[in-house]
Amino acid sequence: MNKKRIIWLVPVLVMALILAGCRDGDDGGKDGGCSIGNEINWTDLLVYKPDMELYTGIDRSIVSTHGGTGLIKGGKMSFSIVKPDSMVPIVALLGDMDERLGYNVFSRVEYDPTDAHGRDLVFTYLTKKFETKTTSITKEETYYIYVDKDCTLTAKGLPSVEYIYHDDSTGDDIPVQITVSNFTLNLKQGWNHVIKILTASSTRGTLFIGPGDSDNCIWILE
Repeated sequence: MNKKRIIWLVPVLVMALILAGCRDGDDGGKDGGCSIGNEINWTDLLVYKPDMELYTGIDRSIVSTHGGTGLIKGGKMSFSIVKPDSMVPIVALLGDMDERLGYNVFSRVEYDPTDAHGRDLVFTYLTKKFETKTTSITKEETYYIYVDKDCTLTAKGLPSVEYIYHDDSTGDDIPVQITVSNFTLNLKQGWNHVIKILTASSTRGTLFIGPGDSDNCIWILE
């Protein structure tokens, strides 16, 4: 619902991107919805470095690209935001998310109502990140999306999308075909969270999309 964008180089060939599973919120994930409410207010969240070690550096303020206030103090992060400073039409928001994700998926969905506006929460150097395994990759990332009115996003009959995986060990760019499944997201007025789960084990993948947060995601200070 962050960056939120991460470039994570892992020596595997195929990726499946899954968004699913609401863990909290007003509607418990029913009917493709996962609402947080009108305000995000986090306190005492642990912060990690890119090497996954706990951050023990100096205290520092944190800023999102669209408002809110936050602080990392004693290695823990606090942040609050009521709504973004500015919002854009839903079609522009989805196109921007596609650009940062590297997939032409969200901009292909149908949305109702068409006059909804919103933003996703993007920090200047904080990101919700993931866990990874040796035999196959699992990457989880949570996005936070604000909409000014209830809005339903529906995708049917999406084509496969190509993901270019860069193998850092060989320098090769490997094209990976990802099949995109139908999905529906019922975004409620206010903040909503959406989970990305990326898995990889062969030369093809499948993309599933749904609402939710992830217990495995941790905050990374980049």
